Amino acid sequence: MKNINLLVRASVLLVASFILLFLPSCKQDEVLKLEAPQLIMSTPISDVEGLSMKFVWNSLPNANYTLQTSSDNFVNDIDTLVLNKDTTTCSVSGLMSNTMLFARIKATGKDGSVTYADFRNSTLFLYENIFLNQTADVLSTSYVTQTTVKLSWTANRNVTSIIRISGAISDTTQLQPATIAAKTITFSGLSINSDYTFKIYNKNVLRGVVAARTNLY
Repeated sequence: MKNINLLVRASVLLVASFILLFLPSCKQDEVLKLEAPQLIMSTPISDVEGLSMKFVWNSLPNANYTLQTSSDNFVNDIDTLVLNKDTTTCSVSGLMSNTMLFARIKATGKDGSVTYADFRNSTLFLYENIFLNQTADVLSTSYVTQTTVKLSWTANRNVTSIIRISGAISDTTQLQPATIAAKTITFSGLSINSDYTFKIYNKNVLRGVVAARTNLY
């Protein structure tokens, strides 16, 4: 009989220990864990200085936000646009065209009662070409002769220089006020039946690329 009583007591103690081990404590603070916000990058808009765009993300409860952008996937170039602000939108201007834009966002609980996931990343290739008279970045043959190429660009766009590239050779033309006002320039003295690439800049911001081949006859 003693053996039976000991076995029953041991079983009761084992069950009680199991319940205490797995029963949640009412005194323990529960931390709500949520995902990072979903970042939406609007279509870039070409303006006077360069590309601009708007970032929008969904609102999360009791949260501030950190939004960062980068041109090298957050290796060295990191710009913090929004830091711990209770907002769900942000606009940025002066973006480089023909480059990949990396963006990331995370939420931070205002009082520590909510824990959010780390940064959520997004990428977008930024494209701008203010050169006129071109299709798919190739200049219309109507603006090309054997030795000249005539370039024009969109009005109300700030530009400072054009780089001309032919093979491994490149040279930079600083645009004069009269040329900028006219929004057109003609490159002459070019080689017959040769390929050229032209890049137009506003300081260090690339605003367009166009290719042209001079005529053979």
